[in-house]
Amino acid sequence: MNPLPPVTGNDATIAALQLIIAGDQYNTISKPSETVAEAAAQVAVQLLNGETPKAETSLYNTPSQLFVPAVVTQENIKELIFDSGIQSPSEVCTGEYAAGCKKLGITQ
Repeated sequence: MNPLPPVTGNDATIAALQLIIAGDQYNTISKPSETVAEAAAQVAVQLLNGETPKAETSLYNTPSQLFVPAVVTQENIKELIFDSGIQSPSEVCTGEYAAGCKKLGITQ
C-alpha cells in the first residue's frame, strides 16, 4: 500500500515507545496501570467493608468505571510518558533509540 497507513498500538510498552521515538510507529495508547489499580483497590475495600461500589456508567450492561486513555505521539511522548514518570529515559532511550530521544528532548 502506498502510502503506508500509520502504525498504531496499545498499552505504551517500552517497545512501542521506542518505535514512536524512531518514527516507525505513529502512536500508542497509555492507560497507566496505577490509575486502574487504584480504582480496583478502592472497589475491593468497599466490598470488604460490605459496601456496594457505585458505578459511574455501564458497559455491555455491566456496571463500569471507564478511564480516558492518552494518545502518545512524538509530539507529546516526553510530557505524557517521561515527565510524568511512567517510564524513565534509562529504560527506553537505549542503543539505537538514544539519538531519537535526544532529538525529541527526552534526553540531553
